[in-house]
Amino acid sequence: MAIIQRIRTRAGLLLAIIVGVALFAFILGDFITSGGFIVQRTKMSVAEINGSRVGYTEYQKTLGQLEEVMKAQMQSNLLDEETVESIREQTWQELIQKYLLEKEYKKVGIGISDQEFSDLIQGPNPHPFIRNMFGTETGGINRLQLSEFLNRIDEVSDPIKKVWVNVEKVINNQRLWSKYQTLVRKGLYANKLEAQRREKDLATTVDFSFVQKRISDVADSAVVVSEAEMKKYYRENIERYKQEETRDLKYVPFEVIPSKEDYKEAEAWIKDLEPEFKEIEDVEQYINYTSPPYDRTNYKKEDLPDSLGEFMFSAKLGDVYGPYFEDNAYKLAKLAKINYLPDSIRASHILLPANQNNAAQVRLLADSLKTLAESGVDFSRLVRENSSDFETKAKGGDLGWFSEGFKGPYFSDSCFAAKTGEVKITFSQEGIHVVKVTAKSTPVKKVQIGILAREVTPGAETDQYYYKKAVDFASKCKSLDDFNKATADNDPVAIPVTGLRPLDRQLPGVDNSRNIVHWAFQNETEEGDMLKEINDYGGKYIVAILTGLNHKGYSPFEKVADDIKQELQKQKKADQIAGKLSETIANVNSIDEAATNLELPVQSATGIRFVSYSISQIGSEPKLIAAAVNAPENELTGPVSGENGVYLLQVDNRVVNENPSLNTNLTKSYIEQTYAQKANGLYQDLMELGRIKDYRYKFY
Repeated sequence: MAIIQRIRTRAGLLLAIIVGVALFAFILGDFITSGGFIVQRTKMSVAEINGSRVGYTEYQKTLGQLEEVMKAQMQSNLLDEETVESIREQTWQELIQKYLLEKEYKKVGIGISDQEFSDLIQGPNPHPFIRNMFGTETGGINRLQLSEFLNRIDEVSDPIKKVWVNVEKVINNQRLWSKYQTLVRKGLYANKLEAQRREKDLATTVDFSFVQKRISDVADSAVVVSEAEMKKYYRENIERYKQEETRDLKYVPFEVIPSKEDYKEAEAWIKDLEPEFKEIEDVEQYINYTSPPYDRTNYKKEDLPDSLGEFMFSAKLGDVYGPYFEDNAYKLAKLAKINYLPDSIRASHILLPANQNNAAQVRLLADSLKTLAESGVDFSRLVRENSSDFETKAKGGDLGWFSEGFKGPYFSDSCFAAKTGEVKITFSQEGIHVVKVTAKSTPVKKVQIGILAREVTPGAETDQYYYKKAVDFASKCKSLDDFNKATADNDPVAIPVTGLRPLDRQLPGVDNSRNIVHWAFQNETEEGDMLKEINDYGGKYIVAILTGLNHKGYSPFEKVADDIKQELQKQKKADQIAGKLSETIANVNSIDEAATNLELPVQSATGIRFVSYSISQIGSEPKLIAAAVNAPENELTGPVSGENGVYLLQVDNRVVNENPSLNTNLTKSYIEQTYAQKANGLYQDLMELGRIKDYRYKFY
């Protein structure tokens, strides 16, 4: 039995080892082939914020919630691309709030009590959002309406509740951020010593003379910079060469341009319809079905092009002008109407804001106001009691004199068709208007013209021709070298794009090209890769190739070597000039003597303080300014190596105001204002400290 038990134990152990090895091999294989759990988790992250990973699922959930809120606010189930993009950015800010800012608030003990939040909603000085939602015409708060809304918040519809929850969240977040900013700003203060130093800097002014030897006067060949020196400079100044994640690329646009056949086709189309167009009686309906919308504007002769104006104001109703070519379209113009109308009119109005939910009720109110006005009730009184146009309210709703087209076609047509003193109901984007026409100018002859137009656009054959041209070009470019050779003579033209960022919406000059940006930042893309798909972007077929991948961190030495070489050349040139100027100083005692020996003109600067930003003749030279303010009077000083030259200087006059008009408290206040301005960059500083890695570009 003991033997059997030992066999069983060993067999069990052996079986466990076999199973364990097999399981490990399975997991390892999965890890190698699919990237493993950790790698997969990284791939499905949209960001890393303050050491925390933000998953794609969480981002999408927050995004979906905000989209529902926006749909409720806009009362629409469809959101345009611009709105969706703004919601994505708001989602991002919410994640920053959650993973970065909330931790900062917790560190410093910032919070909002229930009473404080209640005051933000319904206290004596509520948040601007509340003022906007429940404000009165006089700038106050409709307390009764606000209280009723809050008491019934659990009963309101789900969309409205979502909007309100979002409003509360925004108010809460803004208040927390305001507290945090205030805490940081209050911690930035100036002490008495700082204030006294600033007073001294402001109280001392110098007038000085100087000579300038330009660095650019020394040829590049006069100095030698070794690669070892360049690499040493690179190591010592590595922080200068920080870079963000960017891409460089080139693209060739094959713009689809109409061919001669396309022009002939458009001209033939307009000519074929000419007989029918001449006979048709309902010009407006005919044009709306076959061409761009009918233009109901009433034109004076001088409003039209010379030849068209001459024809229309001497023609009979139904006469047709053309065909003619204008604005890339073949056109026929028919005299549709002759009207005698005023050039301008004057009217007063009552504006009643309306939307799809309350349009019926607002229309009933407009009908009632129209009836009251027609029955003799003072129109100004009706304006004061009902209009939402605050600009015209104090003037009895007076809009002044306006011409045709004012506030859109519906509003304008109603006003111009009305008689003086007539009250009408009309519409605009602002809402429903009750309008009373108060005056009209003398009527003049005007015409309405029905214009049948056929724009010249590329046909299917033309489009296919340019698509094939793009495909043929791309097929010849197997490498970046091939691409550069193919575009060397600028036929076709390659457009370079440098510093493309992961979340850029499109390439410069290429509409709706976010997918190209997305491609450029995929993990598998490398320098020299071609964009695989050739698509139409606003009438252009795009062939693109990656020319550079710039990863976040530090620019490689090879990429910045030329800049480093120029900087070292500049330093060596300045040292060379400074050496020669030092020899000059050894033999002379004044700036005039030095200028004579160097054959350089003496220049002057007056009223220079330590806080001065530049010198009028030579621009920004902070080292020269600092040297001049601290140099002894009437002594030759230098050389001073600056941004653009090497200088010798002599202070001619120094004025120290022993009784400055500024006092220490005022100076401290000035310094603290400067600190407060710097604190405006607090959010960006927190973003950098939060070690944020943004991977959204991988998904959108």
